[in-house]
Amino acid sequence: MQKRFVLLAALALPAMLASVSTFAQQPPPRPGPNEYHGGPPPDRPPPDAPPPHAWRKGDRLPPEYRDRQYVIDDWQQYRLKPPPRGYHWVGVSGQYYLVRNSSWAVERVGP
Repeated sequence: MQKRFVLLAALALPAMLASVSTFAQQPPPRPGPNEYHGGPPPDRPPPDAPPPHAWRKGDRLPPEYRDRQYVIDDWQQYRLKPPPRGYHWVGVSGQYYLVRNSSWAVERVGP
């Protein structure tokens, strides 16, 4: 009985190892036509890096930065001075701008 068990185990072990090794060597699945492939499409060059935001006093913030997500309400947390009446702080790319409420003109850059 033991010989039969040892013989079956000896025959089954190589088959099991062969199936495990073929499973481990399978290539990753290919992405479909609507999935992200990584990097820019091959028929288009990579986009240029956007210019850094360097607004100065008197500049007006573009409309895309007048959204509520850029307005800083908790100015104490960012160690900013309290905004005067009629102004608010705006944060873009790690830079802070004191902006007039009515015209979105930059009054001061930085803390």
